[in-house]
Amino acid sequence: MKTKTRVILSTLIALLLLMAAVAAGLNAVFTVTYVRAEFVTFSEQGDREAEELRVKLEKFVGKSTTFLKLGAVRETVGEYPHFTVRSVSKKFPSTVCLSVIERKEAYAYRTADGKYTILDEDGRFLTGDNETYANREAGMNILLGGFSLSVSETEEVSGSYFNELLIAASAFRSRLSDIRANLVSVTLNPGTTDGRNISFLIETAEGVEIEIRDPSEKIGEKAALAADHYLALSDEQRMYGWLTAYETDAGELRTRYTQDFSLEN
Repeated sequence: MKTKTRVILSTLIALLLLMAAVAAGLNAVFTVTYVRAEFVTFSEQGDREAEELRVKLEKFVGKSTTFLKLGAVRETVGEYPHFTVRSVSKKFPSTVCLSVIERKEAYAYRTADGKYTILDEDGRFLTGDNETYANREAGMNILLGGFSLSVSETEEVSGSYFNELLIAASAFRSRLSDIRANLVSVTLNPGTTDGRNISFLIETAEGVEIEIRDPSEKIGEKAALAADHYLALSDEQRMYGWLTAYETDAGELRTRYTQDFSLEN
């Protein structure tokens, strides 16, 4: 019996030694010698952060390609909130490849303490406690007013009519190269106390005001009509006036432009 036990122990030890030798061999053969990182940036600050991140990613050089956790690479990129990983992979025997893109700032939400939370184009948290709502690229972010949002670094941004806002913004974005160049702010008009006459009030850079009524219904279609009508206005018309997108009692979606504000009351 003792002899059989010795044989089993010897076999196990031999297997462990073999596995250790194989692991050591793999580590020697498959070692990261190059981290190939491709960046898409939109701002000068993004360019600087990309160079900083390139240096940080060098810490993976010399690590075992086999045992390297790609999650660790993602975590390193995650130290920069304006960057997101589009793809990351190992290219054996010695390369880690990743593609990183800068998240575009788009919206600013003023919190109770008077500071600003910046959100990206998808309405996700970027940074908080900002003294201004200036955009990293240039100009300003779109200021959100009248919304009551729940904002957290680790959770989705939520609040009444926030999803409808993102749908409306997507409709404008599909027609404009950069909505920040045209839209200054979006304010949620709460309407009357009985819940009627709720609308989005959009201030444009040129001067015309855009109202999208009842954003809970067909917001994408209404925003698309409003954007198309806005683009069709002459330069003079865009300087002043009121453009309204609404649904008639008969269920038709329409837009109306007027320079007589009294007609909108």
